[in-house]
Amino acid sequence: MKFRILFLLIIFLFCATNNFAQKKTTRVQIENSDDAEFRIKEGVSHFVGNCRFRHENALMYCDSADYFEKENRLNAFGNVRILQADTINVTAKRLIYDGNTRRAELFENVTLTDGKAVLTTEYLQYDMATRIGTYPNSGKITNQQNVLTSNTGYYFVGSKDAFFRHNVKINTPQTEITSDTIKYNTQNRIANFFGPTHIKGKDDYLYTENGWYNTSTDQAKFNERSFYQSGSKTLKGDTLYYDRRAGYGRAVKNVYFIDTADKVILTGGYGQYNKPSEIAYVTKRALLSIVQEKDTIFLTADTLKTTLSDPKQKSNKNGEISKDTTVVTKIQKKEQVNADDDMPPMGPGITEPMKPVSKTTDTLKRANEAKNVADSLLKKTDTTKVVKEDTTRYRILYAYKNVRMYKSDLQAVADSLVYTYSDSIMRCYKSPAVWTQGSQITANQIDIELKNKKIDRMKMNASAFLVGTEGDSTLFNQISGKNMVGFFNDNKLTRLNVIGNGESIYYPKEDSVTYTGMNRALCSNMTLTFKNNKVARVKMEKDIEGKLHPLDKIPEGEDKLKGFIWRVEERPVSKEDIYRKVAVKTVVDSTEKKNGRQIQQGEKKTSVLPAAPKKATIAPAKKESFTPRKER
Repeated sequence: MKFRILFLLIIFLFCATNNFAQKKTTRVQIENSDDAEFRIKEGVSHFVGNCRFRHENALMYCDSADYFEKENRLNAFGNVRILQADTINVTAKRLIYDGNTRRAELFENVTLTDGKAVLTTEYLQYDMATRIGTYPNSGKITNQQNVLTSNTGYYFVGSKDAFFRHNVKINTPQTEITSDTIKYNTQNRIANFFGPTHIKGKDDYLYTENGWYNTSTDQAKFNERSFYQSGSKTLKGDTLYYDRRAGYGRAVKNVYFIDTADKVILTGGYGQYNKPSEIAYVTKRALLSIVQEKDTIFLTADTLKTTLSDPKQKSNKNGEISKDTTVVTKIQKKEQVNADDDMPPMGPGITEPMKPVSKTTDTLKRANEAKNVADSLLKKTDTTKVVKEDTTRYRILYAYKNVRMYKSDLQAVADSLVYTYSDSIMRCYKSPAVWTQGSQITANQIDIELKNKKIDRMKMNASAFLVGTEGDSTLFNQISGKNMVGFFNDNKLTRLNVIGNGESIYYPKEDSVTYTGMNRALCSNMTLTFKNNKVARVKMEKDIEGKLHPLDKIPEGEDKLKGFIWRVEERPVSKEDIYRKVAVKTVVDSTEKKNGRQIQQGEKKTSVLPAAPKKATIAPAKKESFTPRKER
């Protein structure tokens, strides 16, 4: 309703401004006709053949006409034409012209041209003083390659503005625009929208309720309830900018990007989408939602970027490797987020398939060289079985700077993350930490593998560490190793394999309340099974050593394994809490610091802990004090 009121107000202002400029009335003058008949009593003059009339700055032509002198009115018939100021040309089959108001009514096959556009309709009201044409019934304006139709329209010849109402349609070579209310300028070919508007391209679609679209440059800005669709992808925002030729869209405030094919949902305060490169950015409270059967994973970062993997390299006819490249336009360079230097790792095995191995053997090469085979024969040899490279593209999500993830039974933080949809793996980099089932998991890199939208496996690569405590106890059960692999069933950890340099601290209980002491053990490999979110069985392999310390006789520093750090304050506790900024804790080895090691850049908060005793200082465990149970 407010758009209609605004539209009528604009029309009123246009008309009122022009009405003030009207001149004093003059009489219509006859300049030519083949025959004339004057009916003095009736006050009517009848003219036939090659009729020409002049009034102010306009000439009027017709086959025949009746002039009513008292009313200063002219009725013209047949091949009617009005020429005004040598630029405006109006044609019709019949005309009623009021010389006092300088208003004309034209009927049947009406056209109005002004050098920029051609208006056609069956009935037109044209004010020669204000140079405004109005058609209350359907009409059409042709402006170069654009065709505009509507049920009602106003055309302002002076400003080149056209206002359309009801069933408005604009056809351009690239798009079809339909709306309820449009203002269109035939000079710059810009359409302004004041109601629900649909813009359909060959392979994309735009919707808005307020904004403008430049039909000559295919650039647009939309302000209310706007969104852009291309195939399975949709980009929404309070304000939407779009450049069709560059294939570029930008959204500001309440940004929403979804890809139904790849099941990507991104939200934030600012977003952009590049159609040629299939890249989408979201920043300012950026959020990724992965909907599961009974739960949803929420992931945020300073910047979320989604794109498709590069097509596999193909060999040209000369055997050289060539790669498809995409031209980046000026506007894309201008709007691109300057965060590429901080992006997580990428490359073979992470964001690209591994390169295939050539099947041609060194023996075959040496044989060909020794025999000096002719070129034709060599060509036959070169055509031996060649593995065709996979050109399938798949979606990749990059999250970098302050990554935080929340799920009801799993939370995580990291500096950066890569999620590849081809294998459903989240790879967390730079001080990652994961919390699940009362335990905290850390490593140099953590890979979370999803299967059917559920966590299936978790890999802790290098400096793997698991720590947990029961209730509000300050006694921490700990496991460390070179690498770890956790296996999940229905999103619950069921087994944990420690691979290399296994070490543990465990506080066994005599009953549900009383602790018997602290058991510290070493081994090469370790397997833990879990039941009801608690350790049910521990199996150790190779070079097992261990010792049980009474709680009141634990040596200083023995209750913490090397690399221990408790980061519970970083843990997201809800969907809303993932936006909280938290300083990342990192471990600084006291011996390394003493030897002159400098704190790495970005370590906002550190925890210096005593180093664990060397292996040689741990006494062999007695049988009665070794608590890990043997596997059944």
